[in-house]
Amino acid sequence: MSLVDKVEIIQFNEDEPDYVRDFSSEDRSGSWYYTPGHTGSRGSLMVRVHTEDGLTGEYAYHATGGVSAIQAVDVARVLVGRDWQHRERLYRTARRMARPVHNYGLSFVDNALWDLAGKAYGASLTELLGGWRDRVRAYASTVNGDRNGSLSTTAQVVDFFAELQQAGWTGFKMHSWHEGDKWEEAENVRRMREVLGERAELMLDPACVFDSLSDAIFVGKACQDAAFRWYEDPLRPIGVGAHQHRALREALDIPILQTEHVAGPEAKADFLLAGGTDLLRVDAHYDLGVTGSLKTIKFAESLGVNVEVHGPSPVHRHLVASLQGTSLYEVANVSPHHSDPSPHIYTCGYSDDWTTIGEDGTLAVPTGPGIGVSYDLDLIKKLSVATWTVTGDGVTTG
Repeated sequence: MSLVDKVEIIQFNEDEPDYVRDFSSEDRSGSWYYTPGHTGSRGSLMVRVHTEDGLTGEYAYHATGGVSAIQAVDVARVLVGRDWQHRERLYRTARRMARPVHNYGLSFVDNALWDLAGKAYGASLTELLGGWRDRVRAYASTVNGDRNGSLSTTAQVVDFFAELQQAGWTGFKMHSWHEGDKWEEAENVRRMREVLGERAELMLDPACVFDSLSDAIFVGKACQDAAFRWYEDPLRPIGVGAHQHRALREALDIPILQTEHVAGPEAKADFLLAGGTDLLRVDAHYDLGVTGSLKTIKFAESLGVNVEVHGPSPVHRHLVASLQGTSLYEVANVSPHHSDPSPHIYTCGYSDDWTTIGEDGTLAVPTGPGIGVSYDLDLIKKLSVATWTVTGDGVTTG
């Protein structure tokens, strides 16, 4: 038995040059938007779990608002004084504790515990999960299109993807313009296939811009005709209604990918069984860490359903490396002015910069113990906006 004696939680912000959250129109509604000469601030979270016998498991990445940090503190209070190996027990307790909201904070604590497990056993996360891939095939996924000169037209989109293709990328996904113009979207789909060729893996994620099922079907048929790999989250408001997406599936002959915004394994299972999607999304930052993600993955695999992992991170490389089915690793969100979507906090050389792609269109999976990355703790502490330290004596803040 090895008990947790301290958990550190650090909330920090990183600058996002030339990108800010834009509230100037209802269409953009606070989305990150290319704005040259301005700098936004992106929230992130680090969790460090310390044991009484000197081990430390840690994880840091972009976080879903301040709620993740507050929830992580509560999860840490449950964890301190207990055996770190009892991840299922923590998962069970922390989920009930957070009702009726979803426990995003558990995700970060759970990821840190898996890092701790790998370090304790001298194995990478891929090895712990029984995976065998040491490289994962990746696709480049853009930020939403803008009107400020970065990805403002179909010509700019395909030119950018053609540049990435020359660098070694074989898969490409466009996040739509915020206006939801079905004619513009359908033309962009056609041009992507025409320019990038028949062997490129192409996807479209409108990011919930279409108000009507008919518009979503119109664009979906363009994706179908262009032999896209999948069509993802086209409908407002946030892609969580199984009924409307079942109607979308029945109207199209192309795989539909949903559940990015449907959090947790039970809700995803219900969505799939109700006929709302062909493929499932999972994210270790939204879906209760590695433990929660594995529950969705194993359920889907038992039905022969592919799971696509949402967004980049070292944990997600391990998950893709361990899946039974062939899935693609998403490097989102990139643009001609934003080459690396991940936090710049690593001291081990880890990067999701699109310039790091291999000649074969793959990216390496970290091989060190646990998650296999190391962090610049001095930088993270310098960028911190709030800290919590949880011990058996309570919680101290800084």
